[in-house]
Amino acid sequence: MVGVDETLACKEKRVSEREQQTLKRRQQTENIQQIEASTAELTTSGSEISAAEDVDSEGAVGGSRIQKRKRGRKAVVTPELAAALDRTKVSDRKAVFVIAETAKSLGMTIDQLALNRDSVRRLRAKHRIHSSASIRAKFQSDVPLVVHWDGKLIPDLIGKEKVDRLPVLVSGKEVLQLLTVAKLPSGTGEAQASAVFGAIEDWGIPGNIRAMCFDTTSSNTGRISGACVLLEQKLGKELLSLACRHHIMELVIGAVFRVCMGSTSSPEVPLFKRFQDYWRFIDTDKYETGIAADDVARLVDDIKQSTIDFANKHLEQSQLRDDYKEFLELVLIFLGATPARGVRFMSPGAMHHARWMSKVIYSLKIWMFKAQFRLTLTEERGLHDVCVFAVRVYLKAWISAPLASGAPYSDLLLLKSLLEYSSIHLAISKATSNKFSGNLWYLSPELVGLAFFDSRVSSSTKRLMVSAMQSEDDQEQEHTKRITIDLDSAKNKNLEHFVTAKSAKLFQMMDLPDGFLTVDPDLSLKVVNDHAERGVALIQEYSGFITQDELQLQFLLQVVNEHRRVYPDSRKQTLSGQP
Repeated sequence: MVGVDETLACKEKRVSEREQQTLKRRQQTENIQQIEASTAELTTSGSEISAAEDVDSEGAVGGSRIQKRKRGRKAVVTPELAAALDRTKVSDRKAVFVIAETAKSLGMTIDQLALNRDSVRRLRAKHRIHSSASIRAKFQSDVPLVVHWDGKLIPDLIGKEKVDRLPVLVSGKEVLQLLTVAKLPSGTGEAQASAVFGAIEDWGIPGNIRAMCFDTTSSNTGRISGACVLLEQKLGKELLSLACRHHIMELVIGAVFRVCMGSTSSPEVPLFKRFQDYWRFIDTDKYETGIAADDVARLVDDIKQSTIDFANKHLEQSQLRDDYKEFLELVLIFLGATPARGVRFMSPGAMHHARWMSKVIYSLKIWMFKAQFRLTLTEERGLHDVCVFAVRVYLKAWISAPLASGAPYSDLLLLKSLLEYSSIHLAISKATSNKFSGNLWYLSPELVGLAFFDSRVSSSTKRLMVSAMQSEDDQEQEHTKRITIDLDSAKNKNLEHFVTAKSAKLFQMMDLPDGFLTVDPDLSLKVVNDHAERGVALIQEYSGFITQDELQLQFLLQVVNEHRRVYPDSRKQTLSGQP
């Protein structure tokens, strides 16, 4: 009876949540109608005023006729212009100046235009509503989707208090869509799960959600109150757990920094702050490669050429993020090679305590300019160890992280590399292997099947994986999203050792056909949470600008996100819509 009561309670809770979502959507619809009504009133009143002003009025004295100035009628704030103004964060007042001067430069007179601050504000609000509705109407996805989310504490729209914001996106084959940037009452797993579930319900896609991508924080991964398990309960089905591989890699490099540079609770690393302040005195032409030091050259000699080839190959990609590109180029310079666009060093950028990529970039730069920048012996030794690890192990692991099909094999290789690193630095080996072994999500029975699509995995290994998947009865095995592994035996493990009958779930959940080996999961599975991080950056950039209305903020974020997708850069060819 207890089990029945719990089941009924869960059903009643889901019904209550759906009713709340329905009420919320009804309120949003009423708000939209009110805005549209006010916009229509503006348009009507504007027309009436224009018509009245077109009529000559009789003067009070002597019946003289006074010709009043005609009001401009030409509307200039189109949906496209409104989206561009939103993207560039131009206020309504500033937009009037920009539009007026642009019109004059094109040979128009201001009197021709319907141009004032109130009309611009209301037309922009109206266009956001219509554009958001159009985006939603065009979103028709019948493919399996991955839902992404990532929370951030930022200032509220009004006042100085900070609130939890949660961008929620979905991705799939030829699909990437921002659903919402929810405002949470707290950062708990329950609040996050409710916001994600609400967005999925609001867009009518609960049946399409097959996987979830998330950072491996306790609020997400908790076994009882984590957002992941609660979201599965709300959806009433099991999802593939695609833990963000970049977040996992940050845990690894974080362990390296704690061993080599010590722990700190400061938001900034004092050494990096000193280097940033000293940068203006650095002569960037007088750098030393990493391999100029004999001990460094010896430690990287066996992987030098393969790493250079790897970096050059990935630098040929046009869609590479700037910080990833800088990382690859610094490694090339460190190894004595020259990047395709020459040797150049960017000014030291942001170095927040949580951004481990920036710390690797700082470490490589400081090492190559250590002749011009004073270091203590402890700092120099620590930087030496960080740089060697970054070049030998971390570069390939980080850059290859987004590849879904390569995740299981790459993780197994990385684990073995971390264990073997004991021959170079025992403390780093222990710290990183212990940290990484607790995050082997992609060697779980459900996800190890991704290796079937990895061209690096031999046919013989794949045959052994198929045999393991078909022969083992694991009905009584404990259900787990990530495995635990004995590090002493890990060096002798192969992919087939992680495959069970549960591995077939991957193909069932992603609707892969019987000939699944011909379907590339990289087209549909995003195993890094970069999309959600871009959603965080979006709300950080636009929160408090343009509008202080929560509903209009959601419309604005949709419009800006779509405008960035359509116009990824400001080249004339892109703006003209030419391929």
